[in-house]
Amino acid sequence: MNKIIFLILSIFFFTSCKTISIQNESHTKIDQNIQLGTVGEQKDFILEQDYNQTAIPKYKKVVKVQIDVIDFNKQSFKSFLKAKKSQSKTITVNYLDSLDQKPQYLKLEIADRVTILNALNHKENKDVFQFLENKKEAHLVTSIALALNKSDIEAIYKADEVFLEMVSKKSYGLITYINKEARQTILFNQGVVFAYQTSSCCWKQNDKYQLEIVDLVEGSDMCPNKTYKSSKRAIKEIDYYDF
Repeated sequence: MNKIIFLILSIFFFTSCKTISIQNESHTKIDQNIQLGTVGEQKDFILEQDYNQTAIPKYKKVVKVQIDVIDFNKQSFKSFLKAKKSQSKTITVNYLDSLDQKPQYLKLEIADRVTILNALNHKENKDVFQFLENKKEAHLVTSIALALNKSDIEAIYKADEVFLEMVSKKSYGLITYINKEARQTILFNQGVVFAYQTSSCCWKQNDKYQLEIVDLVEGSDMCPNKTYKSSKRAIKEIDYYDF
């Protein structure tokens, strides 16, 4: 019994070292400046995790982003300080637990998943599609915690909408819109990314017996009925008697 309790406590300890809670959702801590909407793989070690960003899907259409402005707490501030050492040194956060008005950071989350799914299934992202098909561990970054300078946070906060757009072949940016006009471009490397959340692909075969990505689910969430996180499992579900 003592061994079981020790094992449970050890798992809890190692997990807590790697994750933080943001709006009651578990996010993985990170030191790298990763971009929202990219494809990658998580590498697990005993006390920390590394992230291998492997693909930059092409998004021909803009992708709407949900923005939440969140107060720093002890946990998120500590994660920010660690990430800052290897990222932007220009971002300064003056945090004291006794302050009534805490400094803030942004939680950015993909809001328009239909556009993401359409892009991943399009022929222009054939290489990315094949990578996701053959790498079950690969996933899409669908949420990040980002610290920015105060003026950039205010620009995003005042915007009517914020979209993820391609600003080069290998990079995305956040574009703020007011009255349907683009106002400001904010690059991810202007800030410090200190946590992220990913989503796995759910696979299904269409009427032509071709594989498609039909949904994205977070963490250990299950795929919808008759769709699978494994592309190979989806292929096995073909009923050849229907030919």
